[in-house]
Amino acid sequence: MAGKREKTAGDGLPRQEGPYRFDWLKREDLPQVARLEAVFFPEPLDLESLQRLWAMPITCYIGVKKDELLAGYIGFQLFGPMAHTISMGVHPEHRRAGLATLIQETADRVAASRGARWFSGEVRVSNTAQLKFLLEKLGWIQIGVCPRFFKNGEDAVVVWHWL
Repeated sequence: MAGKREKTAGDGLPRQEGPYRFDWLKREDLPQVARLEAVFFPEPLDLESLQRLWAMPITCYIGVKKDELLAGYIGFQLFGPMAHTISMGVHPEHRRAGLATLIQETADRVAASRGARWFSGEVRVSNTAQLKFLLEKLGWIQIGVCPRFFKNGEDAVVVWHWL
């Protein structure tokens, strides 16, 4: 979790998949996360918010690097039997290569190894790529819509998946 915890059996971290290295994000990786958040999201988490989340014992941040550059990441928190996504993204230069699937599958294994039985999250209604081409393909279901969930007024689709 958050780069400061010891690896436990079943985590599958760190590991190499082709040119990509999967590992816990460290505090020094968070500026790269903040830069990617600014590319992905209308309301990105800033560095201070990321550092605060990263330091929480319930938070896990997994990164995927190619060389020393962050190609993708996921942050999630564990609440008893539930894992809840904070944010996830893949750098535009590394998209359409299955990396998002590998990131989510890695997060699923990590969460399950820590006692989670399901994952949940919210996805912008406009993010059809994540809804249709990633989550639906991985067996996630849409369980509802949260009106005006995001600061800009956009609705969120609430998603859920058994581990």
